[in-house]
Amino acid sequence: MNVLIGSRALNYWFPEAQVRPQSDWDIISDEPIMGSEWHDPAILHNREFADRYCSHHAVEFNGRTLRVMSPMGLALIKRSHLWRDLSFQKHVTHFHKWLFTFYNQRDTIDQQFLQRRIDLTKQMFPQGNPNLMQKKDDFFADAVTKKYDHDWLHELFAYHDQPLYIRLLRDPNLAWCDKDKWETLSDEEKTQCVAEEVYVISTERFLVPNDWKYPAKRAFMKSTDKVCTTLCSGWFRDFAIDNYPKVLQMFDQQKFNAVQQVINSTPEFKRKFYNGNQS
Repeated sequence: MNVLIGSRALNYWFPEAQVRPQSDWDIISDEPIMGSEWHDPAILHNREFADRYCSHHAVEFNGRTLRVMSPMGLALIKRSHLWRDLSFQKHVTHFHKWLFTFYNQRDTIDQQFLQRRIDLTKQMFPQGNPNLMQKKDDFFADAVTKKYDHDWLHELFAYHDQPLYIRLLRDPNLAWCDKDKWETLSDEEKTQCVAEEVYVISTERFLVPNDWKYPAKRAFMKSTDKVCTTLCSGWFRDFAIDNYPKVLQMFDQQKFNAVQQVINSTPEFKRKFYNGNQS
């Protein structure tokens, strides 16, 4: 078994997806091949992926014949990376630019293979997820110093008469949101809901700490990445990942400008800001 995966397999199917000369040759093989990045078939469901998804197309590498992973196989492997923040920009770009069409054609078996690989990846490369089953004050007591109340910022950035997350709460005292309520939202409302969170994170993590001198578009992109990786989880994060380009298109400089103006024009005692060193 010698199966080529990774960026060089992507380049085989899509020559426009250029690879650097020094890029790794990622290969699923029974034993390491000199000059390659070895992917052990015994881990991460690699053998099963190779058996099901490798194509009959082949390339030569260091005297070995490598069968090329099919676009569907590459799409599922790439999607399994996207809950992690490691090389997220590279992976999400490859996924949406080249592989999303195949991912969108997955069937029940494909989804099972994907979920199995995600579960195994989480076991091998654990990454902390936020605990939503706690009181809001405890949920927001993270390492980021917040000058303004998180929920107040949500009100300022809301697309409707109230922030969309409020429609999802199972308990108004908890940060937990209900998936069944999420499913009642339209796709447009779901995208707006993600965007509202991105706007708030951009403001409290990048713009306010830098006295609004940080590029808002960069803040929005960085915050979208955080929503897709470390700051959210489950179905909310999955929607953000699968609709990443749509979320980025929600960036509106005027929306940031309007909120900045409201904050600056609101008397200090009405800003609902955190006192002391609460974080």
